[in-house]
Amino acid sequence: MSMVCEQLKESVGQIKMPEDMKARIIRSVEEKQKKRGRIVPVRRCVLTAAVAAALCLALSVPALAATVEPVYRLLYHVSPEAAQLFQPVRLSDEYDGIRLEVVSAQIQGDTAMVYVTLQDLTGDRVDETTDLFDSYDLNTPFDSVGCCELMGFDEKTKTASFLITMTNLAGEAMEGDKVTFSVRRFLSQKTVYEDVEIPAALSAVSQAESTKEITDHSGWGLHYTEGAVTVLCSDALTADFPVTGFKTGLGYIEGKLHIQLAVGNALEYDNHGYFYLVDGAGNIIEPEAGYSFFEEGDGGREDYYEFVFSVTPQKLTDCRLYGSFWITGLLTEGRWKVTFSLADA
Repeated sequence: MSMVCEQLKESVGQIKMPEDMKARIIRSVEEKQKKRGRIVPVRRCVLTAAVAAALCLALSVPALAATVEPVYRLLYHVSPEAAQLFQPVRLSDEYDGIRLEVVSAQIQGDTAMVYVTLQDLTGDRVDETTDLFDSYDLNTPFDSVGCCELMGFDEKTKTASFLITMTNLAGEAMEGDKVTFSVRRFLSQKTVYEDVEIPAALSAVSQAESTKEITDHSGWGLHYTEGAVTVLCSDALTADFPVTGFKTGLGYIEGKLHIQLAVGNALEYDNHGYFYLVDGAGNIIEPEAGYSFFEEGDGGREDYYEFVFSVTPQKLTDCRLYGSFWITGLLTEGRWKVTFSLADA
């Protein structure tokens, strides 16, 4: 073991980092220390022993940052420029019979559009409904914002095409920069139920008998509030629903119609739905606000979506309830990572 350590020490000593890169990394560490309320002089910049050891190796031995994922993540946290510099270009990556591949890129000033494909070489896990569902990472040597969307699917080759769009927040041109795109999981075999009529007795909807306050929630809409809100209790939900896997409940709270939707596996499978009303004249009445929250129970996690409508009980008797719902059939997990130079791509 001592001989290996000596060889590693000798190898590290022979590798020199460019001075400008070293200066950038030192500045990066100093800035992070300042944000934590501690100012550390450059000559005495200290991390924890474990972090310092890993960082020194990562900065001195590019092979570690290129092949050891924890070292790469650590280095990227400290200096994205250094981390991306050490990453070798790899335009395709295969795991468990599924291949991720970079196809092409187009650069327009501070914005780049990159096409990648995901292909199942052995089965039918990739299809026209494939969704990366926020399980991807886009690592760049600059501050950026980006997104990835499905563009098409080739049934014959079982290949889904995605467009990655990224923008340099500093407004600078990015030609020549290296970018890493990685995927941890994806969803497929989705079924969409659009404009389904819900057989609810709207004329019988009255004041909600069972409600509760929640503070841990997210939402949207004109009247959405971030504080405590009153919602329907889940024990009032009924499983009598035209789409398997969902439950619903209705009731008035403070003069507003609340319709709640409950579904399991929403966190991993992105199962969700949406309600709207149609009045006697055929006009669509959209919810004015919505809340989402979850509860953990003996049966696992269950997610709730509550929609709020400004419609009186008198008006409601002349309405019908509709909804659209999304159910995922397959979750595929793995590890795929490609790194490409925007100039070469």
